[in-house]
Amino acid sequence: MGDINLPEAVMQSFTSIGPMLDFIALFSVIAVYSGTLLPFVILFSFLLSYFTLYTVYSLSGLFITNGGYYSYVGHILGKDWGIFIFLIYFGYSVLTVPNIANFISGFASNILSIYNFNNNHFIYILILIFILLVYITVGSGIKKSIKYTFIAGILEISFIILLSIIFILTGRNSIGDYKINFHLNQFFFGIIFGILAFSGGGSSIFLSEKTNNARRNTPKSLFISFTISGIIMTISAFSLLYAIGNHGILEYSINSFYIVSFIKERYGPIFLMIFSFFGILSGFNLSVSYLNAFVHMFPRFQSDFGFNKYMGEKKLLFIMFIITSVISISTTYIAGPFTSFVIIAGVISFFYIIIHIISNISLYKARRKNMIIPMISSILLTIAFIISFISNTGFFIVINYAVLVYLLISVISIIYIKRMKNTIYKKIKFEHLKV
Repeated sequence: MGDINLPEAVMQSFTSIGPMLDFIALFSVIAVYSGTLLPFVILFSFLLSYFTLYTVYSLSGLFITNGGYYSYVGHILGKDWGIFIFLIYFGYSVLTVPNIANFISGFASNILSIYNFNNNHFIYILILIFILLVYITVGSGIKKSIKYTFIAGILEISFIILLSIIFILTGRNSIGDYKINFHLNQFFFGIIFGILAFSGGGSSIFLSEKTNNARRNTPKSLFISFTISGIIMTISAFSLLYAIGNHGILEYSINSFYIVSFIKERYGPIFLMIFSFFGILSGFNLSVSYLNAFVHMFPRFQSDFGFNKYMGEKKLLFIMFIITSVISISTTYIAGPFTSFVIIAGVISFFYIIIHIISNISLYKARRKNMIIPMISSILLTIAFIISFISNTGFFIVINYAVLVYLLISVISIIYIKRMKNTIYKKIKFEHLKV
């Protein structure tokens, strides 16, 4: 341990949240379903994330392990639940980078189209370039990639604060221009994506074995990164509504890249380029942080699951690069960059909720006191899950099918592993934690 200090751990979690990417990506998705409730969805999601944070904060103080959620749950609830959470987190992690690549490629293509560059095949080149750069950065080593995310995270914070100030100072709407219509289904369907906006905040736990004084610094990094990102995103959501008004929110729900045309029209092409740069940078930061977390979780997974031969980091990165590229290109080809982004984001969000509900249960079993916060978290997450699941209709019902199929595959996999005649199941242990 000792490669990562507290500020670097904070930026690992902060960049895994990616506030600027959420601003240009998830805000547009939430606007589609929640309309002018957008800033209230973000605010509620932020507060809800504090409840979920309590569980991760507590568990990361009890156990120092790069295994993260699956290791916590497996140690407390047993092998079956540990394997289940690993499978859910694996699906969550594998989908994250291609999901971001899909949106960033669509976002960049939209900007290029403004300048009359239209090529339907170029989007696939953008996808490959984006993914390749992410993997090269992570492959450069933990020290270099962490220093990169630290510097890039500072830049991202600075710009999104500046952007919010500009929106507030130059907003052309008055308070009377806003009409807030509250509908429970719209609100909670927006929550499913609002939760996703904060879902990466726990990524520093997957680097805890390399963190200085991890028992103290890992929980602190979670609290600091959640607080900073939550305040920034809540303010930016309200400033966006103030700047674009009801009409802008309506346009947002029709055109997912409305923010691009709005920025160009209101602030000019030069500011649009700056805005676009930081949007893409945020997506890149988030991808690097997520991949860093996954790559450093994998050796702990191989140890916990009793692998005789370990897969090296370079081989893992190569295999993941192929998988990521195939998922991103195929889903973009089938559904387009934005629609595929919404679908995959929905699946990831449901996975996130499942992981945290079960993590709450494990914390309750471990402590059995002061459990009011995990109970509230589980109740709210369950409500959000059920209402959002029921609200998925039309084409987006594919999100539900994908979640159900993956859960079924995970359960069948656990049953299969338990019934195998060899000793794979017996080799799985979660005791190797640096407590």
